[in-house]
Amino acid sequence: MLAIAGKILRDYGRVLGEIEPGCCALPESFLPHPRTRIHEATISVLKRLDPADETLRDALIRGFVFLRQFVDDAEAERVAEGQAQLDALALDAGQTPQSPQALDALRVLNRIKLEMEQALVQACQAAGLPLERAPSMLR
Repeated sequence: MLAIAGKILRDYGRVLGEIEPGCCALPESFLPHPRTRIHEATISVLKRLDPADETLRDALIRGFVFLRQFVDDAEAERVAEGQAQLDALALDAGQTPQSPQALDALRVLNRIKLEMEQALVQACQAAGLPLERAPSMLR
């Protein structure tokens, strides 16, 4: 079981290495395995990991949290379209997005942020790590 989890996580790690930083909503089809399998593999390894292996633990937690940015492909496309409108609005400071696409993108992005926070809590619990000691880039 642990060997399978290791393969799943290595495959997922390769995908993460190819992702452009700053992406907000990525198509789930980019994932090498179903999201639930990556989720289960990460939790399984975090629960069994030697507490002294902080580097691997922190990398697993970051990957687990980042997994929430992978959404249904159609939803990722809608976010990309809405994001383009939001970026244009950012040039005109003080403007509030009014288009349905921009509002839909904001809803999805807010949901992703919430899910990422929940994932951080779950990963820290699996690793037996107090939340205040979570990897610094995630706090």
